[in-house]
Amino acid sequence: MKKAWFILVSACILFLGLKYIFPKEYVDNYFSKNTGNQFEELLNEQLQDTINQQRIADSLALVEKIRLQKLAEKEQRKFDSIQKIIQYKNVNRNGLQQFFEKLYKLEKNKNKQIRIAFFGDSMEDADMIIMQFRHFLQQKFGGKGVGFVPITSVTANGRYSIKHRFTNTWKEINFMNKGFGRFAFGLNGKTFFVGDSIENEASVTFKKGSAYKNLPLINPTLFYGKAISDSIYTASATYTKDDIINEFSLNPKRLLNTYKLPNYPKEITISIKDKQTIPFYGVSFASNNGIIVDNLAIRGNSGLPLNKLNATLMQQFNKYFNYDLIILAYGTNVFSFDNTKYGWYKNRMLRNIKHIQKCFPNSDILVSSMGDRSIKIDGVMQTPEHLPDFIDLQYEIAKQSKSGFYNLYEEMGGENSMVKWVEEDNLANKDYTHFNPDGAKKAGYMMYQWLMKSYNDYKVKNKKVRHKNK
Repeated sequence: MKKAWFILVSACILFLGLKYIFPKEYVDNYFSKNTGNQFEELLNEQLQDTINQQRIADSLALVEKIRLQKLAEKEQRKFDSIQKIIQYKNVNRNGLQQFFEKLYKLEKNKNKQIRIAFFGDSMEDADMIIMQFRHFLQQKFGGKGVGFVPITSVTANGRYSIKHRFTNTWKEINFMNKGFGRFAFGLNGKTFFVGDSIENEASVTFKKGSAYKNLPLINPTLFYGKAISDSIYTASATYTKDDIINEFSLNPKRLLNTYKLPNYPKEITISIKDKQTIPFYGVSFASNNGIIVDNLAIRGNSGLPLNKLNATLMQQFNKYFNYDLIILAYGTNVFSFDNTKYGWYKNRMLRNIKHIQKCFPNSDILVSSMGDRSIKIDGVMQTPEHLPDFIDLQYEIAKQSKSGFYNLYEEMGGENSMVKWVEEDNLANKDYTHFNPDGAKKAGYMMYQWLMKSYNDYKVKNKKVRHKNK
């Protein structure tokens, strides 16, 4: 470009010099008026061409500058992510020390029990991820049963860990419904009543699932609440085994009540006759030893309704379950492709975690990030630009609440990993958000591996501490 300018300027100087050096008559003979005009027009065209070339060069330089700036920002995000991973490890160790110590004791004494509550959304609702996570933990530390199962579920037909059928005469109220205030919602945020029908009867059937042999219907225990009417004394309940109906009594006088049913390795049906007076919560299937993982996920849940859980009722549940770890896996129903500000969500979740700690005071808390997801940008499926920032915000929630942090986004492979899971590995659905059964199995195993690695790091550190104290 400098060369073009030099040629143009040199040509102008040469033209002017010739006009002054040679006699006017000589110039007029060789450079007529028309020829001079043509020469000036030629110079103007060259000048304009040079200006246009300069504008093109400036435009290309600007495009390149923007490209390099975006590349630098992308590299900076990757660098920040690496730094975050380093910090995540510290959060993992510091937030779960009490839980890891209990794991260590269980490893030494198989007669002990550890119970985990897994709160989440549609990613976990059908029990596919949690089933795998549960299976690998029970395989290593012992334990049998699927844990707590609500009376009804919209994903019951898609669940392999237990076959779950129920009549349509149950009425459900959950903490995502509006207008119920401080209602005594159950352990997973749901409460069930026998609906208003001609028979005033509802039933639920549980049958052993086809997934794993360590998930029998062991120690079935029905959980129900305090009656809201004296008509409770007209209620009746039965359980069925081998087509034989067995009656049992309900005693709904306390905030939380239980009834332990006989062991049935294959199938059990519970029928209730009532007039919408007794709140029912669910049935637990759990051995007295090893690890039990309760799936408390609800489709569409953002995690924000957790503060609606009645602390007193939850503490009553905790007397039975004595939770050692609470896992909070949210984000899918919060993150928006267009939104970049989530300070409000961070503040709400920090308050909710304090509330969960009040509900289950002896448990550690693990915050699990959302995974990668993709949308079409410029005709290509890819990770939204601000998703890594949202993952960082979830990390800050874990850090400030002194919880553990599991980064599902990074474990999947980070940016654009969902595209690979869908299009190359066939591990996720075409919505580029939810895992298919194979993907759920991998995700459950990844979480188990991550937890065991963090646990082994704890044991190495703890071994050094114990050695110093000897």
